[in-house]
Amino acid sequence: MKDRHPASVEVVRVCKALYDKRLIAGMDGNVSIRTEKNTILITPSGAHKGFITADALIEMDITGRNISGRGTASSELSMHLAIYHAEPETRAIVHAHPPYCLGLSIAGLSMLPHLTAEGKMMLKDIVTVPFALPGSKELAEAVARSLSGTPVQILAHHGAVSRAKDLMSALSLMECLEHNAMITAIAHGLVRSGYPQPVPF
Repeated sequence: MKDRHPASVEVVRVCKALYDKRLIAGMDGNVSIRTEKNTILITPSGAHKGFITADALIEMDITGRNISGRGTASSELSMHLAIYHAEPETRAIVHAHPPYCLGLSIAGLSMLPHLTAEGKMMLKDIVTVPFALPGSKELAEAVARSLSGTPVQILAHHGAVSRAKDLMSALSLMECLEHNAMITAIAHGLVRSGYPQPVPF
C-alpha cells in the first residue's frame, strides 16, 4: 500500500497530528484522500489513529467498492463519498471530535458571529448539521446538503468535518475550527452579560 500510494504516508501523518492535538481520542474520527487515480484512501473502522500505519488504509473506488486493504473501511465512508460526489474539487476530508467545538454546540452556543479575523476568513459561515446517527445515510445526505458557503461543518452531538483540495489544508481547517471554538468559549466565560465582541468586519 505504501509503495503504491505515497498519499498514504500523508494520511498517517494527519491521523497522528489529530491524535497528538487531542482533536480525536483513540478510535475516533476518520481521514480520507482522493488519489490521482480517482480512488479513495480511507482509514479503517476500529483503528486507533494515533498508531495507525500506511498498510492499514483501505482503498475504495468512488462507488465504495473495496479495491485493496484488509479490514473494513471507516463507518463514515458514506459521508466521505457523499462529499466527494457533491463537490468534485474536494480531494481530502478530515472528520474529528474537537472538544471545545463540540462542547459549544452541545451547550447551545454558536461560533457565529466570528470573534477573530482568522476564523471569519478561513471558516466562513459555519453550519451545524442536525443530529443523525453516525455512519447513517441520513447523516451523509445532510452533510452533502450543507456544503455551500463553508469548508467546515459541525455535526450536532458528534463532531466536525472539514474538506479541502489537499489533506494538510483540511487538517489546518479543523485546527482553526477548534482554536476559534476555544477562544469563543473563553470569551463567553469572561463576558458577564450579552455576547462577546464580534470581529468588526
